[in-house]
Amino acid sequence: MPELFHNITDYVWEHGETFDERPLCRVDSLVFSQLCYFQLPTAAEAAWGWEGLPIHELWRSDWLDEMTDHMYDPPGAKRLMAALSASPRYRDVRIFGYTMQLDRLTQMQFSAMSFEFAKGCTYVAFRGTDNTVVGWKENLNMAFQVRVPSQEHALRYFERIGSRVGGRLWVGGHSKGGNLAIYVGITCGQDLYRRLECCYSHDGPGFTPTMLAELDTEHRDVTFDKTVPKSSVFGMLFDHGEQDADVVRSASSGFAQHDPLSWEVDGCDFVIVDRLGRTATYVDSSLNAWIDRASLEERQRFVEAVFNIMTANDAQYTHEIRTNWRTSIPTMARAALDLDPEERDVLVRQVLELLRELVPGGE
Repeated sequence: MPELFHNITDYVWEHGETFDERPLCRVDSLVFSQLCYFQLPTAAEAAWGWEGLPIHELWRSDWLDEMTDHMYDPPGAKRLMAALSASPRYRDVRIFGYTMQLDRLTQMQFSAMSFEFAKGCTYVAFRGTDNTVVGWKENLNMAFQVRVPSQEHALRYFERIGSRVGGRLWVGGHSKGGNLAIYVGITCGQDLYRRLECCYSHDGPGFTPTMLAELDTEHRDVTFDKTVPKSSVFGMLFDHGEQDADVVRSASSGFAQHDPLSWEVDGCDFVIVDRLGRTATYVDSSLNAWIDRASLEERQRFVEAVFNIMTANDAQYTHEIRTNWRTSIPTMARAALDLDPEERDVLVRQVLELLRELVPGGE
C-alpha cells in the first residue's frame, strides 16, 4: 500500500462526527456494505431480530473469528471492526434485521442487515457475493436469468424493513449487493420509493438487456450512486451506459481492486480518477460483447458446464478449491473431459468466442 494511503478504516478512525452532525455520505455507504459481509453469530440474537444491537457490542474476541473467517481479508475486517467499535460516529449505530440464507437447490446466496444510524434514518445493506460456490453460481446465472432468487429476496426484505420502521431509507451494497440495491430502487412500491433517499452500488454489476426491457427505469428519479475501482471488471458487467459511475483510485491492482478495503479515501469522499484503466475498459467491453453475442440458451449451458466442473470435488467454498488445488484441479479436469459432448462443445465454443473478443485481430 502507498505510504499515505487512506481507506475506509482510516476514515472511520479519523472522522468521528455523529450522523446528526454530518449526514451519511457514500463512504459511509461502503462502510455499511463491508459490514454486511460479517457473519453474525447466533449469540448476537438482538441483531437477528428487531430489537437491534449497537455495533460496539460486536467487538468480542470470542466472536471475531466466526464473523470474519469466510471473508476475503479477515485481518483487515477485524481492524475495521475495532475502528467502528471505538468511533463516536458508528459505535452506537444499531444493527437489526440480520438474515443469511444459502439454498443450493434454488442456487441462492442472500444476506442483508439494516442500520439505524440516526433517528428516523435506516440504511439497508445487501451482502455481495461471498466465497461460497453457490454464491458464485448465482452470479453466473445473472447472464441468462431475468431475475435471480437474491433479487426477489432483496425486494421482500426491503418491504419488510420498510413496514417495520418509519422515516427515510437508504439502500446499498458492494458487488452483487450493489446490483440488489439498484434492483430494489427500481422495483419497490411507491410508498417505499417516496421514502428512498439514495441507492448505492459499489462495483456492482448491471442488468442484461432482457432484464432492462422488463424494468421500468424511466419513471424513477431516486438518486443512484455507482462507484467502481479503476480496474473494475465485475462492476462493469452488463453495463451498457445506463448509469454513470465514478471511478475510484485503489491501492491494489487488477481484480484485487474489487476489495473495498483497497479503495482510497480523501477526507469524506473517495479519491476519484478521470476514467477506467485502458486494460479494464478493453476487457469489460470484450466481456460484454461476448455475453451479448451468445444466446440465452448458450449462456445457460455454458454456465451449467462451468458449474459442473467447479463442483466436481464437492467444494462448498471457493477457498477450498484454491487450498486443495493439487486434488481439485485434476478432479475438475476429469469433470471437463466427462462432460456430455454437447455441453463440452458449448463450453469450448464460448471460450473460443471469448478469446476472439479478448485478442486483437482474433476474428
